[in-house]
Amino acid sequence: MGGISVMLLMGMLSAMYVFFIAVIAMLIIYFAVSYVFESIAAMGMCKNLYYKHSGTAWIPFYNKYLLGKIAGNKALGIIEGVLNLSIATVAVLFFCFELEIGIIGLIALLACVIASFVIDVIIADKIFKNLNIRYSDVLTVVNVLTFGLSRPIILFIVKNANSKNMIHIPVSYTHLTLPTIA
Repeated sequence: MGGISVMLLMGMLSAMYVFFIAVIAMLIIYFAVSYVFESIAAMGMCKNLYYKHSGTAWIPFYNKYLLGKIAGNKALGIIEGVLNLSIATVAVLFFCFELEIGIIGLIALLACVIASFVIDVIIADKIFKNLNIRYSDVLTVVNVLTFGLSRPIILFIVKNANSKNMIHIPVSYTHLTLPTIA
């Protein structure tokens, strides 16, 4: 009788372990795909705004600063980059090195995740409004209702939208020519 309960317990623990690994794998896949879509979108928007080094959109955490700069609020971009860096650092320490963060650390991590989500929504909304998209409020609501899962895809789709209302900050004036007086 004891053998059956041990086998049942081992089966349950194995199923929980496989579920945990599957959840972690799905999170890693989501973050990778999200990073790629967001970087392509930021790079496209930087090219539309004539930023000198649009390839810097591929630098992790710096691309959040670029999105904030594109939205017209560098401070939000800096805060978002720092929040994402702190979330990634704590997650690596917790999951890879099995660091005990305790309940206070877990609450702080959760607060950082929520703050990061809110700032992401604000930045995306400012970008939608700057692009003068007709349904920018609907896109923001979709972003919130999907818990930010649709944000990188929406940014990727609208990256080449009409950017005449965006904040243009030319980094280099080498592509401009001055008229000559004859």
